[in-house]
Amino acid sequence: MEESKKLSNQKRFKKHLIACAVFTLFAVIFTVLVSTIGVNEVAVKDLSGNTSGETTSLGFSAVNTAIRDMRGYSDEWYKISKYAGYLVFVPTAIFAVIGVYQLFKRRSLKKVDRELLLLVPFYAVVGVVYLIFEKLLVINYCPVLRDGMLKPSYPSSHTLLAMCFCCSAMMVIARLLRKGKAKLAVAINALLTVLMLVTVVGRFLAGVHWLTDIIGGIFISSALLFFFATFLQHEPKTKTE
Repeated sequence: MEESKKLSNQKRFKKHLIACAVFTLFAVIFTVLVSTIGVNEVAVKDLSGNTSGETTSLGFSAVNTAIRDMRGYSDEWYKISKYAGYLVFVPTAIFAVIGVYQLFKRRSLKKVDRELLLLVPFYAVVGVVYLIFEKLLVINYCPVLRDGMLKPSYPSSHTLLAMCFCCSAMMVIARLLRKGKAKLAVAINALLTVLMLVTVVGRFLAGVHWLTDIIGGIFISSALLFFFATFLQHEPKTKTE
């Protein structure tokens, strides 16, 4: 039985590692394509739909601008996705509180739930990726001026954060509540799924991102999440007497 469990863990580890590699490749290739294919200077609009005078260099410009012009800007969806984006941080805060509580109660970092400890480096990696695209590798800017300014748009930061925070939270909750509280885990994860979808879809419907921003965010987030799952689902070896 123990040997069977070990083989199952090894298979999951390999599958998640392969999926991580595949989505990382997708993310890199897609980012390169967005940076090189169909790149043109396009006009950035204001919130009223008028040309603002600002431009951005945009890949797949014909498709992106056609969808932007057809969709327009929605202040309602902007506000919905904005506040939903705040809510995706709630599980992170809760996990932090639980982790600190366990640390003080158990008086050892080694006795804090492994799932909670793994979230720390994962959040750090997500933060680094976010800062790279926000500060160092600006691919393009938003379709509309936000707060009267041009802001980096690729990948969609709301998509990146919503997917990474919600999906990692779902994985952790499924494991922490797997014994005797499976129904509670399903209910919480259903709410997190809705929150994630509202944030991602709402950001697109709001008209503050190009289509390629959303797609890029999905690829990058998927790569990060499979990276997290690789270590989360791979049970560490236990010492035998």
